[in-house]
Amino acid sequence: MSRRAVQSRIARAAEELFVDKGFEETTVDEIAAAVGMSQRSFFRYFASKDEVVLDSLERLGEDLAARLAARPAGEHEWDSLRRAFDPVVERFGDPVSREHDAAIQRIIDRSPRLLASYLCRLELLQRMLTDALLARSEDADPVVLRAMVGGAFACLHAAAFPACDPEEFAPSLDRTMAALRPVGAS
Repeated sequence: MSRRAVQSRIARAAEELFVDKGFEETTVDEIAAAVGMSQRSFFRYFASKDEVVLDSLERLGEDLAARLAARPAGEHEWDSLRRAFDPVVERFGDPVSREHDAAIQRIIDRSPRLLASYLCRLELLQRMLTDALLARSEDADPVVLRAMVGGAFACLHAAAFPACDPEEFAPSLDRTMAALRPVGAS
């Protein structure tokens, strides 16, 4: 089994425990036992239980980066970012994934330490996507692209507002991104 597969298995077991017992109340020993490994083995895959919670953002970041990399080189950056968000749209459309993601977000929101780490990783993800866009264009302004990526994430966040109907997520994202579409994006 690959390292990534083991990490995913650990993360799923930990997330179930976090939802059932609470994040602070769940121990690393309990997580390790849930997947049939020792605490020492757990630490080969994750530095802490905080890292387990944030693993889903890491996986999502990999998906977004892969989707962005697969977009046509001549496509406007804004359109490429919208299509890169398709994994989020797909997860939001699936009731099991949506509930799982909402439960993890509640865990993150309740812990100042986790929220700070989450926001740092979100910032790194935005920088990574900005760098990917910069690599596609020789004459792009890095400041403008960074603002564009931040604006696209703001649209994503607004569309995912907790009161949003799951059926309305993709149309809300499209409508929001259309409203904030940069000048010159055809």
